[in-house]
Amino acid sequence: MTDLSSVKPIAFYLPQFYATPYNDEWWGKGFTEWTSARRAEPLFPGHHQPQLPPTGPNDLGFHNQTDVATLAAQAKMAKAHGVHGFCHYFYWFGGKRVLEKPTELMLRSPEVDMPFCLSWANENWSRRWDGGDTDILIPQDYDPENYHKLAEDLAPYFSDPRYITSGGKALFLIYRPDEIPELGRLADVIRQKAIDCGHKGALVLGTETFVAPGQQLDPRKNGLDGAVEFPPHGVSTMQVHTHTRPGEPDFEGMVFDHFSAFLTALKRPAPDYPLYRGVFPAWDNTARRGRRANIFAGSTPELFAHWLASQSEWTTRRFAPKEQFIFINAWNEWAEGAHLEPDTKDGMAYLETLRDVLGGQYTLKHHFDWNNSSPEYLPYYRSVAEADLGLDALYASRDPQAAQEASLPYELILPPGAMTKQGEGPQPTGAKPITPWREQLRAARNFEDIKRALWLGLYHDYPQTRFQRVSSKILRKIREATR
Repeated sequence: MTDLSSVKPIAFYLPQFYATPYNDEWWGKGFTEWTSARRAEPLFPGHHQPQLPPTGPNDLGFHNQTDVATLAAQAKMAKAHGVHGFCHYFYWFGGKRVLEKPTELMLRSPEVDMPFCLSWANENWSRRWDGGDTDILIPQDYDPENYHKLAEDLAPYFSDPRYITSGGKALFLIYRPDEIPELGRLADVIRQKAIDCGHKGALVLGTETFVAPGQQLDPRKNGLDGAVEFPPHGVSTMQVHTHTRPGEPDFEGMVFDHFSAFLTALKRPAPDYPLYRGVFPAWDNTARRGRRANIFAGSTPELFAHWLASQSEWTTRRFAPKEQFIFINAWNEWAEGAHLEPDTKDGMAYLETLRDVLGGQYTLKHHFDWNNSSPEYLPYYRSVAEADLGLDALYASRDPQAAQEASLPYELILPPGAMTKQGEGPQPTGAKPITPWREQLRAARNFEDIKRALWLGLYHDYPQTRFQRVSSKILRKIREATR
């Protein structure tokens, strides 16, 4: 296995775990991210909700980010398990700051021993926290004449000795670069401010958000220096079918297969521009969206180990040791179900996995071969790895009688052929060609044939923009016909 000790994981850090006047006004007195996390309910058998932290005397518990002891404890825990730094979300609206106290407290507290960088969370502030996208609470300001104001507000952070640099340049991310007019002008202003603060400039990166797989553009054409993956954005996967019991409220969200998201991420061709890879331990925003949640089923520390190791190896092949950053979504997105911080189910498992993978102490049972990444290889990789990753128990079709007697309303079923037994399925070398999924779809005579064709399409039509449109339309018609 490649030496990964020089890889530098940076975890996105959400400063939403303390009460603010805005949140008091919009969602009720004392609202924090913990409010959302506590109210989540499980939606199907085995669904890990609510996701909550352990509350023992040595645990972080339901912490408050305005307590410097909390920030210090988070930093100590993260560094002990291999996290290189935190990327704090920077909420800035034409000079108005929101959720700024934890980051400012960290800046005033040199005892918080943790490198950091910033990501401008440049969306409108809306009721998206509760799933609403149209009720804008604070609009974003993109007046290019105000770009210098943003740069001025960045100066205290750029001047801190803990600020993360790459090649002497301050690392700065933009969450939605596609929203910004005269983006190159903004990047130049930020670079100059970094120089004023003693750096060689700034490495201004755009996160790949709200973009279809295979449709990512070269960020250098818009004046940026490179891009950062931000999964689950930009990752293709297979939708898992959900069945609603009679009399239960409809589930209007989507459940995805985490493993196939991992496999399709591995298939991404290396772009010409600098790309910093990203991973996520899990994803489940039931706490925010309820029955309209997006859930990645099958998340395990073992799967995280494979994804982290694969993307880290990719990183070591393309960047010098001091520039080998990989981004993790996230340290503490509890309401999104994406957190390295320990919870009551997995404890420290994800953090320990991170530490052991990068320290060479974790043995991957099924090492991915970068030199043999044909489409036929990927289903085989799954077929030999799935038992070790614990997916078959979650996805196995349940006895109909047991489903009727279940106390929870949903069961998960993958398309036939998705969970082949070990030793079955396509082989990594010398495999026979597989019929294109569209031909199998045309020849389908029943629902099982349709599902099998759609599953093959996942692996044989990357980047799957056509596949996604067709499969979504078919699944919608099937859902309507079977109600």
